[in-house]
Amino acid sequence: MAKSARKTVLLLLALSLSLFAFVGCSAKQDGNQQAADQPKADQPKADQPKADDNRTIKVGFPAPLSGTQAGVGSDMEKGITLAMEEINAAGGVLGHKLELIKGDVEGQEPSTVTTVVRRLITKDKVDIMVTGYANPSLVEMELMQQNKMPYILYGYAQAQEAAVPKNPEKYSYIHNAIPSYKNYQTKFPEIVAQLEKDGKFKPENHKVAVIKSQNAYSLYCGDGMKDTFKQLGWDVVVDETIPFTRFTEFEPILNKIREQKPAVILYTDHTAANAATFLTSFLQNPTPSLLFLQATPSYPDFQKIVNGKQEGVIWDYAASLLGDKAKEFNAKYEKRWNEKPNPYGGFVYDAMMLAADAMKKSGDPFNKEAVNNILNGADYSYQGVIGTYKFDPRTHLALSGEGGIPFVTYQEEGGQHVVIDPSDLATGQFKLPPWYEAALKK
Repeated sequence: MAKSARKTVLLLLALSLSLFAFVGCSAKQDGNQQAADQPKADQPKADQPKADDNRTIKVGFPAPLSGTQAGVGSDMEKGITLAMEEINAAGGVLGHKLELIKGDVEGQEPSTVTTVVRRLITKDKVDIMVTGYANPSLVEMELMQQNKMPYILYGYAQAQEAAVPKNPEKYSYIHNAIPSYKNYQTKFPEIVAQLEKDGKFKPENHKVAVIKSQNAYSLYCGDGMKDTFKQLGWDVVVDETIPFTRFTEFEPILNKIREQKPAVILYTDHTAANAATFLTSFLQNPTPSLLFLQATPSYPDFQKIVNGKQEGVIWDYAASLLGDKAKEFNAKYEKRWNEKPNPYGGFVYDAMMLAADAMKKSGDPFNKEAVNNILNGADYSYQGVIGTYKFDPRTHLALSGEGGIPFVTYQEEGGQHVVIDPSDLATGQFKLPPWYEAALKK
């Protein structure tokens, strides 16, 4: 009996120990599971907002907000501001609002531009750069690339065409929404030749006068048109270069023009005040010449100074506000700013919208490499108010022509920018300028 009792006690003790071990193990497993379910201090749950969810996207904006190009800089600022207001009102980019960080490059001197860009990158720590233009030689490209900063601009294609095709990968973070400037060198001379062939312009001679300013853009356009006219059999009888600063001493140049009476005058300095002074001085005693002014007739500052005297002047642009989407933009811009946009208001509006589109498609607007990869994508395109943007992988410029951004030639008629080329976009026809017939009789 005693032996049997001892066996019973040992059996109960074994069962007790087994039960204790089972409960302890279960408790430990439950505890581990609970610990696994608890978020770590530095790792929020998936449905909890991250600490930087309220972070704004800083958009660097290096632009000429003072100096001789301040009028265009103001248009750029209004365009980018309108775009950012619309984006923010719609919830931002992937929930992040945009913040504009301005950098005034003043007169576009290389040292000023590099100082401003360096500050935007290192001190302001912007997430992307967007502008119309900052420097005619694009000195800022190197800094953007070195810091892997996605950069969307809208101008000075001549400098980009000179540098990027040699090594496109070296400038993989540079995206210029303007098309090639090659048409600036050839299109107007070709139009003049066609007008003469069609009997719509009967020049008294085949002489051309060229006035440029000392900056890369003006020299590119002026020298290019000069060479094209020479190839067409024209003689260059005046070839002058003025400073890229405020300039008023045009009488010596005009005296040469009045002596030679060239059938075509090319003026490619794109400073509004200078171009206005040249035009008003020319009109005091005009010659029987077609007058081409590079871009400036579109500038509000120029229009205010000449006050309607630009009638008959011809100019062209590598991109323009034409079509239904442009009309909608023009109405929004005029309502917001109580003035009509010049092209650069539309250009920089599109550049900002394009940047936002790329940031959204990247999935992370703060991942510069991911954003840049979207812009470099072979199939990437964006439909803006100017046209459809697709980037040429060789130049990193927007593609021009059908299916891209149209190159347009205008003539000032009745206070309007009348499209005279291409024919499918024409809103009027070429007319001899109002001073022409009277000048012939002198």
